[in-house]
Formats: sequence, C-alpha cells, structure tokens
Amino acid sequence: MDVFDLLVSAEERYDGRTAIIDGDKEISYAEMKENAFKLANALHGLGLEKGDKVAVYIPNRAEYFYIYYACYITGIIIVPIDFYLKEDEVINIVDHCGVKLIFAENNQRCNLTNLKNKSNCLKNIISLDSEPQYLSYNNLTNNMPVAFKKVDIERNHYSSIFCTSGSTGKPKGVLWNYRHIHIGSDALDYFLHDYIVNARAITAIPLSHSGGMLFPMLAIKCGLSTVMLERFHPLVFLKLVEKWRVSMFWMVPPMWYALLYLKEIERFDLTSVKLADVFGAPSDPETLRRAKKYFPNADLFNGWGMTEVVPPVTVCEPNNITTVGKPHPWVTLQIADENGLEKNAGEIGELRARGEGVFMGYYNEPELTAKVFDDGWFKTGDLAKKDKNGNYYIVGRTKDMLKVGGQIVWCNEIENI
Repeated sequence: MDVFDLLVSAEERYDGRTAIIDGDKEISYAEMKENAFKLANALHGLGLEKGDKVAVYIPNRAEYFYIYYACYITGIIIVPIDFYLKEDEVINIVDHCGVKLIFAENNQRCNLTNLKNKSNCLKNIISLDSEPQYLSYNNLTNNMPVAFKKVDIERNHYSSIFCTSGSTGKPKGVLWNYRHIHIGSDALDYFLHDYIVNARAITAIPLSHSGGMLFPMLAIKCGLSTVMLERFHPLVFLKLVEKWRVSMFWMVPPMWYALLYLKEIERFDLTSVKLADVFGAPSDPETLRRAKKYFPNADLFNGWGMTEVVPPVTVCEPNNITTVGKPHPWVTLQIADENGLEKNAGEIGELRARGEGVFMGYYNEPELTAKVFDDGWFKTGDLAKKDKNGNYYIVGRTKDMLKVGGQIVWCNEIENI
C-alpha cells in the first residue's frame, strides 16, 4: 500500500492508540491522518504540484510527521534539512535542490529573512512560530478540509532528497524514489518484528535523517507510537523514557555513551526498554556491563546502513553486537578489492551494494553518481569483512586505509593498539 492507503488503514487498525506524544499532548491516529490531509490540501492551495520541492528546517516535533505524509501523498518532493545547520548551509541546500517552500523556525544559526532574501528560488516560508512576516502553519491548516483526494504516484517518482551540509561547496543530495521510503520500515519489521509491533519509541535521532523518517513510516505500518524528543539531551531522554514507558530506540554510539556514563542514570526506571539498536555499537566489556545494568530487560542490537543504501541494511542477532549482522532481502552486499573482484570470507575490502534499497543517485550530480557506481554496484566507501556464516563486520573507511612499507594498514588497527 502507498502512504495514503496506509494512513487511512492505520486510523482503522490502531483506533484508540496514541500515534505521537509531543510534550504532554497525545495525538491519535485519526488526528494524525486529519492533520496530514489538511496540510496536503493547504499545499495544493498554495499552488504546489507533484514534483515541486519542499524543505523542512525544524526540530523534532509532531508537525514533521504531517509534513512527511503530506508530501508523500501529493507527490511533492521533501528535502529534510538538519535543524542545526547554519544559514549559508541551508541556503546552499535550498538553491541546489530548487526548493519553492520551506517549513522553518527562527533560530540563532539561521535568520529566516536572510534565507528568503538570499535564496534564488525560495517563494514561501511557512513559520511554525506563527511569525507575522511569514505564512503561519496553524492559520494555513486550521480551516482546511480533512478529506483529501488520492493522487496517483508512480513508485519510481522522486520522493525525497537527503542532503549533506554543503558549507564549503555544493551540497550532495541523496535521491530516493517512492519505493525507498518503504524499504527502511520494511527492513526493521523484517529484522525486529516482535519488538516493533505496537511498541513505543523515542526520537533520539533527528527526523531530518534518513533513519529518522523511519518513525512516521513505522507508525502507519506497525502501529509504532512515537515520543518526540526535540533534540538529543541524555537527561531529558531518560526522563521521557521513564515517563512514557518507552520500549525501544535506535541511536548512534556517541549518544549511547552519553547515556550510559551519565551519573543521573541511576535514578531512572528503564525496565520498559526491550530493544536498544545502536548502529556501530561499542562492544567493550565495560559498556556492555553498564548497558545490562541500566537497561536490564533490553536486547542490544548492532547494524549498518547509510542514506545511499536505505537504512537499516543489516542488523545482528540479539546481543551479538561484535558483528553488524546480515542484510535484508532487498539489498545484496559484496566485499571487493580495488578492481571490483570479490574477496573471500575473512578478507577486508570495500563494501558494495546493489538492489532496491540503493538510492537513485546524487541530485543534479551525474558525474559524482557515475563515480560511485561500478557495473551496477554502489561503492559505499566502507571497509568490511564477512565471516563464513555470512555476518558482516565494518572495519573502517577507504579513506582510512594507509600503505606503510608496501603493506596496507587500517587506522582502526592503530587505534586499537
């Protein structure tokens, strides 16, 4: 089913459940669908059509869900932008992608007036702060109808552009189609079905990230309830986990370390957590001991993915975090040498990927796109090895490979010593 059908179905299947918790407000599936449909009608009312680009420059909040859904049911291409990027970086992304409208909030890093005046293509700013000089999100959507006529969208139509900052040059925009927006949530369901169905998660990572858009998709596919964490702060995270009895989360290692080594962690009841997925999970004994002490009922998972290969691509077996595990069925992985020849089990080489989960290319960058593909294989730039059981291990990056005295040395080998 497409996003429109999933929204309608989710309202029926998860009637009475909370879809989003934002502050102290609990939002039902019916409210979530209505808010998405209202926004979709508002975007059409502003003259936006299938194929137009809309950017989002806000922190984690419920409106992010509605914007994702509204774009995905209208055929408008969404360009999520990290809320902590600076003004020149935001302008570069907006102009590179040809963004016509942006949902934004003022902050110290980016003045919205400057953004509007300096951009070559931006027509409108929708302010979530309801600042008078911009279109107000609330005023725009309040009186819109809750019914929306379904738009026919092909699976190969562009859906999303996830961009790097581009502070010192042209941004690099990872282009997804409409099949890509389903693969990440399908993969998580494939790997972790028993943990995800009707679970409660928290947004440790930004919703602007390719791993962040899993939250709205898992909501309408698996009944996932999401607690909004505006930005990651270890103490606030723990308070929300305890208050709302969060059962799962995914994050990156620096966040994990920040939690486990926070002195206040002793005060919190974290027994509700059943799953902690840390991509690039640290496996040193002290970290594992702390994880089991403070999250006694949680299974720990490790995995691998990147925006160019819709994450997660691999997930390990429960509590076996020395490996990133095996891939899901929508991607094939290969470890190859510099000439593209496949390596044997145990040998280190560049990790390559092909299949439905691989992105369409870099937006308006044909030369760069051609450079990262070799005979249909996407060259990830990650160094990896595979054991005889098919489990993958990430070793480092190709840029971290050194040649010393004619021999190859990996930076992580030096760091380990």
